[in-house]
Amino acid sequence: MSTERPRRFTSACVFAVLTIDSLTNGLFIPLSLLYLTGSTGAPLAQIGLLLTLSSLLALPVPLLVGRLVDRWGAKSVVLVAQVLQGAGFLGYVLVSGSASVLAVATIASVGRLSFWASIYTLISGLTDGDADPRARDRWYGISGALRAAGYGVGAALAGFALTAGSMSVYRWLIAGNAILLAVAALLVLAGVPAARARSVTPDEPRGYRVLLRDRPYLGLIALNTVFALCNVLLSVGFPPFVAGEMPGVEWAVGPLLVMNTVVQAVMQPAVVRWTRRLPRQISLAAAGVLWACWAAGILGARHVPDGWAVPVCTVAILCYAAAQMLHSPSSTAMATDAAPADVRGRYLASFQYSFFIASMITPVMFSTLLTVGPDVPWAVIAAAALGTVPLLTMLAPRLPSAALTGVHSPARQGSDSQT
Repeated sequence: MSTERPRRFTSACVFAVLTIDSLTNGLFIPLSLLYLTGSTGAPLAQIGLLLTLSSLLALPVPLLVGRLVDRWGAKSVVLVAQVLQGAGFLGYVLVSGSASVLAVATIASVGRLSFWASIYTLISGLTDGDADPRARDRWYGISGALRAAGYGVGAALAGFALTAGSMSVYRWLIAGNAILLAVAALLVLAGVPAARARSVTPDEPRGYRVLLRDRPYLGLIALNTVFALCNVLLSVGFPPFVAGEMPGVEWAVGPLLVMNTVVQAVMQPAVVRWTRRLPRQISLAAAGVLWACWAAGILGARHVPDGWAVPVCTVAILCYAAAQMLHSPSSTAMATDAAPADVRGRYLASFQYSFFIASMITPVMFSTLLTVGPDVPWAVIAAAALGTVPLLTMLAPRLPSAALTGVHSPARQGSDSQT
């Protein structure tokens, strides 16, 4: 009992930090363009360019973060990341011109990328040595549910703020984000134990050279980029597609997105329990099929009678939610267990690039394909999602068996327990 209570306290702190991070970003993103144009007087296009530039400036950060995590432990990096994000939100309250927007947005972007490049290494360290070989899937599943819930609550608060249309309200909410992230930093500081020292074999080549020679892992990153494209397309492509091609059902976009958030927040832990006996590549293959069904459903909704469009979109969004619940814990757990223990920080930081890249290219990809034809983006993403199934079949045998099952050999288990 004496060991269980600290573990429960630690897990509660980590899950609270994940929820806070998602809530603050879910709140700020819908407000960002409107708030920054109003507070600086700069045109919308210029603010959008500055935010994009800040993301590009921060893009190399995960590579440095991976190195720092392997050397100093994930706790310190997660702590600094929350402080940087909090400083960024505090800076947003004070911005007055384009230069300050770029500086503050870059600080916030560095903090955000640092957080996501290190948090899963932190969680993996807490699950090392667990008697349950699928403990990582369970922790990552809960993390995914809380991320969805936090982001949904933040987006809902942003929606209420937008109806008020008050710059004062926006500032108070953004200042509240800074306070919440300060709380998150305190939770990391007080609730997460420091990592134990790690043993390193001197004659074994370390660093990113190991990753660059690990072709199966690089293949996993590339494959996950396709999954991440499917993930991002819901928020990037679905609302403008409905507004432009199915204006009669535009009213349903908000409720459907809320439904997606609620389903994931409520059902994610159960999905992890139901799939715990399946090899992870099977769960990922099922996610690919479900994402293909989602894209085909959105495509089909444009061609059915008006009365059927909303039901078809509803089924499609449920397929999306199911795919996301299968993908999120399985992919991250697979990436964790495929990584050598002593360079896990570098591996998982690099794995996060699949999400960063998808977030960057999806808007351009979707808008370009949409100019070809309204059905083209959905047909392409459906084909890409289905294409992950044979790719998984080829990739899975080349990955360590622990990446597929969660079961480590005794020697590897002992090595992992040192992280």
